[in-house]
Amino acid sequence: MSEVPVDNQKWLGCEFMAKPDATFLLDDIEVPHTNIDVPFTVSKVEGNRLWVGEAWINKVEVVPVADAATFYTEYVRKHPDHAWGYMNRGLAWCCLDNKDNAITDFTQAIRLDSKYAIAYYNRGNSWADNGEFDKAIRDFNEAIRLDPEYVRAWYNRGVTLYEMDDVDQALKNFTEVIRLDPKNAAAFNDRGVIWNFKGEVDKAIQDFSKALWLKPDYDYALYNRGDVRNRTGAYSLAINDYSEAIRLDPKDEATCNSLAWLLATCPDAEFRDGTQAYILAEQLCESVAWEDAYYLDTLAAACAEAGDFQQAVKYQELSIKFLDKTEDRNIFMNRLALYREGQPYHTQPVGTESK
Repeated sequence: MSEVPVDNQKWLGCEFMAKPDATFLLDDIEVPHTNIDVPFTVSKVEGNRLWVGEAWINKVEVVPVADAATFYTEYVRKHPDHAWGYMNRGLAWCCLDNKDNAITDFTQAIRLDSKYAIAYYNRGNSWADNGEFDKAIRDFNEAIRLDPEYVRAWYNRGVTLYEMDDVDQALKNFTEVIRLDPKNAAAFNDRGVIWNFKGEVDKAIQDFSKALWLKPDYDYALYNRGDVRNRTGAYSLAINDYSEAIRLDPKDEATCNSLAWLLATCPDAEFRDGTQAYILAEQLCESVAWEDAYYLDTLAAACAEAGDFQQAVKYQELSIKFLDKTEDRNIFMNRLALYREGQPYHTQPVGTESK
């Protein structure tokens, strides 16, 4: 394996922001700044060019994230009437998790340029991060009014609407994202989540599969598709999806727990594997210092499936100790009673196995 040149090491994997008048290029065509995530991470270096996910930018046109707030403060001192400087300093504050300063700077950028769509978009993101969803929606609305093809604004408005439990409007936003950007894997995944919520499982699986066709290493889409397949009785397909998601991200706790639970409690004996479920669940419990009620519940089910009811009782009692949701207490107690009687817990059949 060839070594990475020393000069490239200070660029690869590092986060930067753009300097004034920076240009993003793809095949010698300028890419709008609204298409670039900020801060951007360098994944490839060719001479003086840096690849930042969507386009190339010259090395001399970037500033490291750690220095960005200082850089833009000096810029706005020299150019107090330039909205661009305040907007970028706002992004620098976001990188430093200083949301109040970020909102102040985005607001100043908007005062200086009331048609600055990206400033509304970024302030909307800050409002959403603060849980002030109504304000976020107003800013996303204005960004979209100013730029009707602003894909990221449509997408983040959809995410915010979903957080506000307005799933129908969120669905419309993700559909519009897909119309504007048919290769947007995240929009297909998130629309799939809504179809699943609405009980449209075939449409959900179709969207998750499309997301994976666009982005084969999309572990969230694998988890989501596996979850739908699990709940509809397609157990072997669910196991395949969960397993591939874990291969991509071995530390994904939700997927590890879902696979362990399926292997321990599947209503179809063909797919149960108490030993493998125990390995996964034990690793999960170790990662959270044995203090998560639901991971311990899974570990207890795995022990029971493997025939070790003494350990199953031990871990189920421990899970009840850490249980916060009182509405789950009776469920956990019922499983404990099964283990004390030397019986494993298996979920009820929910469908037939897909071929």
